[in-house]
Amino acid sequence: MTARILLAIALSLAAAIAAAQASDPAEIAFWESVRDSKDPAELRAYVQRYPNGTFVFLAQRRLAALEGAPAGTRPQRAPAPAAVARQPHVLQPGDSWTYRLSYPRLRGQWGQAERAPVTHAVTLSSVEPGRVVDALALDGGTPVQYTHDSNSTLLAQGASIFSPYLLALGQLPPGRLRSITSTEPNCTRRFVCEAKARVAGSEPVQVPAGTFFATKVIIDQEWRGGSIAGPRMNGGRTLTVWYAPEIGRAVKYSSRITAGDQTPMDPNFDLELVSYQLK
Repeated sequence: MTARILLAIALSLAAAIAAAQASDPAEIAFWESVRDSKDPAELRAYVQRYPNGTFVFLAQRRLAALEGAPAGTRPQRAPAPAAVARQPHVLQPGDSWTYRLSYPRLRGQWGQAERAPVTHAVTLSSVEPGRVVDALALDGGTPVQYTHDSNSTLLAQGASIFSPYLLALGQLPPGRLRSITSTEPNCTRRFVCEAKARVAGSEPVQVPAGTFFATKVIIDQEWRGGSIAGPRMNGGRTLTVWYAPEIGRAVKYSSRITAGDQTPMDPNFDLELVSYQLK
């Protein structure tokens, strides 16, 4: 490598470091999460979200190296996806989101029948300060209404999920979330359920609807049977949620059982955003 090339790289790095002092903190966090990635899709997600960003040139050089582009070739900047807004979305009646609910085959679960995925179509009915009402239709069926508020809540809405509008209805400070409640039917009857939740930072997440820079929340839920129940009713799961502010709702849920045989809900599923329309 010639001294001229080394100097050019050094100057570009110095410029990037200096410019970073004035960069958007969200952009810096995104870049730090993908800068050493060996997955071109993650670097491309940064370029798409920040086509004029501070670190675009460095991201493009990494992409060229990973994808085998000729040395000295500077890839063209990819345009930002037209369907993904950059500002937080203000919820409006008529907003709609379509998800796919799937049930993964996990190691050790032999002999279980395949389960077909289920389409979740959600439409926002009304919006009030700290409160929204939406309607869920499963596989084109009759919509059922649900009410959501700014509290941190585990609820049954086609699957056992966590407050889908939590980021749109309030702030998510780093660290632990307090006062996690559960309205799941079995957690108020046969089981006693407890949960702890924490904000685990931000990261890019890819779903069928696209790639989003999302806030990640992890919920650890445990349950036990009533006073006369045996130990087989004790167990737990981990539910991970990714919230994308530009669509006003969670874009992905991933739930996995961690212990137990009898459960108050179906603990193993993935719920991913397929498409959406915002007013």
